[in-house]
Amino acid sequence: MSTKREITTRGVVVARAGLGEGSVRVFVYTEENGLIGALAKSAREERSKLRPHLQVGTFGRYTLVRGAYEWRMIGAFDTQSTYFLLADKKSAQQASARLFSVVRQLVRGEEKNSELLDVLWEFLNTLKMLSDEEVRIAERLALVRILASLGYVAPRRDVPHLEGNMFDGATLRALHPFEGRLMKTINDALLASGLV
Repeated sequence: MSTKREITTRGVVVARAGLGEGSVRVFVYTEENGLIGALAKSAREERSKLRPHLQVGTFGRYTLVRGAYEWRMIGAFDTQSTYFLLADKKSAQQASARLFSVVRQLVRGEEKNSELLDVLWEFLNTLKMLSDEEVRIAERLALVRILASLGYVAPRRDVPHLEGNMFDGATLRALHPFEGRLMKTINDALLASGLV
């Protein structure tokens, strides 16, 4: 965990909740500190410059400051929103929402895990280029890789491409015959985690 008071880092907004009159608490999975819950003052107000950057599924670079008791979100740039990127791809929107939910449920507190962020980042960057069938396999692959990064899945030699963070067409086609094994791996890991 970083001890710096101000950080600028890659991040993905995985959850948010309204707070008070116009503020928001966002949960951003960051490169520097893992999952950070940060207060964004007045971010629900129309005039807020942060407002469009704090929707669930937005990824980019965020500047956060650690206060005496909590993190505060003070800046965002180079962001992309999956809501707009995937406006015409309902299956991709749903797949990303399910991944954010799993991350939010499995990750507690701040702990750097670059592998998890890399998987999320590459998955989100690739989704807009995938067919519905490829989205389904990419979601399963991303979930297995996330579960592996958190220690719920041991390395396997009977399923190719579980390491790394690429979601290209060739990788997804190679995984098609292993879809049943991917699902079994996911179900076993989620059972072990206590989520199901």
